[in-house]
Amino acid sequence: MEPMTDKQMEVILNLLADKFAACKNMEDVQQAIKEVREMAKKEKPAE
Repeated sequence: MEPMTDKQMEVILNLLADKFAACKNMEDVQQAIKEVREMAKKEKPAE
C-alpha cells in the first residue's frame, strides 16, 4: 500500500473539518462520526 501524500491528507482533513463545522450539537457530532466511519469502511480496497 502506498503512503498517503500530503495533498490526500489535506483533502481528507478538510472534508472532516467541513463535516464537523456543520454540527450544531452533540447529536450532530455523533451522526457525523457515524457517517465518517461508514465512509472509511467503504473506502478500503478489497485485497
